[in-house]
Amino acid sequence: MKIFCSCNICNSRIYLASTAQSRHHLASNFGMIFTISCTNCHSKNQIHVNLVTAESSYGKTSYVTAAGGGLMGIVAGPLGILIGVVIGGAAGGFAVSKEKEAVRRFNNNYL
Repeated sequence: MKIFCSCNICNSRIYLASTAQSRHHLASNFGMIFTISCTNCHSKNQIHVNLVTAESSYGKTSYVTAAGGGLMGIVAGPLGILIGVVIGGAAGGFAVSKEKEAVRRFNNNYL
């Protein structure tokens, strides 16, 4: 999960180097209102934690893990490829759904 805010001047995304899983946790680390520099226009922004948004850091993870499982299954032959794709896809799908729930919780809880 990646968390970001938008620049008040150029509206570009500013990603925060934080592993906070909630706005409460983010506020305890950064404060309710914190200052951050925009990486695009270099302006200083004062941001309230309620203006921070989370997004999933997984793009096409289930496809990648399925492909990886399939490649590993090549060693075992055609049946191994099928089993590797299914297990890899399931593992990637589980990770994506778990992260989507964390993103939903972060974005739906305000201070």
